[in-house]
Amino acid sequence: MSNAKEKEYVKTLTISDLFNDENKCKYIIPIYQRNYAWGNDEISSLLQDIKNACEQNKEQDKNYYIGSLVVYRRDNDDFEVIDGQQRLTTLTLIMHHLGKLGFRNVSFEHRDESEQALSNLNSKKLPSNFSQALKTIKKVIDEWGNNKDEFVNFLLDKVEIIRTEVPEGTDLNHYFEIMNTRGEQLEKHEVLKARLMKKLSEDIEKSLFAKMWDACSDMSRYAVMGFEPKIRELIFGNKWSGKPKCFIEIIDDIKEYNKEIERQNQEENKKLSIINMQEDLDSKKILDLIDGGKNRGFNENDSVDKYDGRFTPVIDFPNFLMHVLRIYLEEYDDGRFQNIPLDEKTLLNDFGDQWNKEKVIKFIDVLLSCRYLFDKYVIKSSTLRSEDEHWSLWNIVKGSSNNYYYKNTFDSDKSESNDTEANEKTKDAIMLLSMFHVSNPSRIYKNWLYAVLRWLFDKKDDIKQSDYIKFLKELCDKFYFGNNCQGKDITEIILDNVEVEFEFKFKFNLGSKESSEYKKYWDRGVNVPNFVFNRLDYQLWELPNEKVKNLLKNDEWLTDNTKDAIWKKFRFTFRSSVEHHYPQHPSVGDELESGLNDFGNLYLLSQSKNSSLGNSSPEEKKKHYRNNEYDSLKQAIMMNYNEWTEREIKEHGEKMIEILNQPLSKANS
Repeated sequence: MSNAKEKEYVKTLTISDLFNDENKCKYIIPIYQRNYAWGNDEISSLLQDIKNACEQNKEQDKNYYIGSLVVYRRDNDDFEVIDGQQRLTTLTLIMHHLGKLGFRNVSFEHRDESEQALSNLNSKKLPSNFSQALKTIKKVIDEWGNNKDEFVNFLLDKVEIIRTEVPEGTDLNHYFEIMNTRGEQLEKHEVLKARLMKKLSEDIEKSLFAKMWDACSDMSRYAVMGFEPKIRELIFGNKWSGKPKCFIEIIDDIKEYNKEIERQNQEENKKLSIINMQEDLDSKKILDLIDGGKNRGFNENDSVDKYDGRFTPVIDFPNFLMHVLRIYLEEYDDGRFQNIPLDEKTLLNDFGDQWNKEKVIKFIDVLLSCRYLFDKYVIKSSTLRSEDEHWSLWNIVKGSSNNYYYKNTFDSDKSESNDTEANEKTKDAIMLLSMFHVSNPSRIYKNWLYAVLRWLFDKKDDIKQSDYIKFLKELCDKFYFGNNCQGKDITEIILDNVEVEFEFKFKFNLGSKESSEYKKYWDRGVNVPNFVFNRLDYQLWELPNEKVKNLLKNDEWLTDNTKDAIWKKFRFTFRSSVEHHYPQHPSVGDELESGLNDFGNLYLLSQSKNSSLGNSSPEEKKKHYRNNEYDSLKQAIMMNYNEWTEREIKEHGEKMIEILNQPLSKANS
């Protein structure tokens, strides 16, 4: 690039120049960009870097380069921020805190809540991302005491940012992809968002698409809470619990809503409050409704609740997109399943570029529908990979006013109950779903989730708890008998493209010729899949008391009450270590002559417990667990034995294999 070109497109600005009202430069954060998301670490690091440079500047009179700002000049000479929006917004907040923000030149496009926040940073009702950022800025700068003035002068006059303007006619989608490959700010799903939005022609379409996309992308809260109250009701109904309307229907409803508002205001001879910021009257009314304009007559506290109710999802958004793409292509595109890997690295390639407006609208409908089903019928956790997981299967329901509460998905009453124990069917679904989840902790192997979403999407008009439980049990059988026992492709099994023998091909009868054949499956020590142990624990959890008693050896040690307590407390957690009850290398006693790697001598527990108890004797392990909750129901039964030798290992293994090889639909028959 020549020097002439550099001067045309590249400009170095001090922070004072950047916010100088004489320049009248406006920076627009477009709707495809993520919202402001810098937290304590990023903000503190930025401030400390500037302070360190300030202290070094006492000896060397040098300017400090703070990074770059990449922009695209629009026809009205406003700058569309392509890269650097997080730093730019943070600088705006810093300047506000220092009282040096003479000209607020940063705006959020079609993101009313953020835009209102920047226009009134002194408000006591700021969104949490802005209020927390200001608290961090104040805390860090206040700690510097008398050095504050020196820092301020250095920030304004010596700190520089390089503004790079991409040439006119630049393909922004291609630019985003280049940025993404270099590990820059935009993530792949944000690039995809921009690419799909480009296929939409009207502002109202782009705004609604962006709002629906953003609501779906925040996997840590229910998607319904990503919308402003009025648009939320238009999409999901007055109680927020109905199936989402389709994109076109929402647009029509918004138009009708705005017509009614206009008519009412005209009758009352009032100025239309829903339009005042755009020349296009009808378009602005619609956009304002989508973005939650402050003059809608809604309660100003309506959006506060969207920062509540956070949870840990079983999957992230890029991976979720891959699941949805599978469903979309199978349902609406070419009508056949495409084996798209559940790996976000391939996200952009797998989506391809053969999209038009019709396909984009259909896809966003499928995306929102799948998120609605995911929120309602797939487990959540209040913890992150904890050994004490609390799983929930709740539906969000609007209460009085704009309050909301959670209740069990399959509760039939109208009570505001979120007690899992109140509904056994809800509890059963939680156990099955959590069994699948902890058996496949890696996102790229969550084929069970695709199977679940696929079934839910197909049955979305009439999902009954009995049908859902039946489906989950059949899926567990398919995974076990088809994949684990017969080695058949798991995706083909889900698609019902292969026949699966639900009766284990080796009938287990003690003393029969075939009785030893099971050994080639689960007498494999640490090589036994986690899913096999988890399936068995679910089957044991489901057994009635009288059948559990048949598995016990010491009735005095494990009473009915004790059994009930153990079974009631049991939850599936992230256990990844196969433990030998009789240790491989005992700290006391002799090594086992045979049966060490038999299924009867194995159970699943957390890695930390495996490390601490690995070489302990069965007696020592029993003493430890008398006062601790069991990691496994199989483990609890093993601890019930008074002795643990080759004989007990064989006996226990035979009983467990017999249960394991029963289809779940016949487990209690």
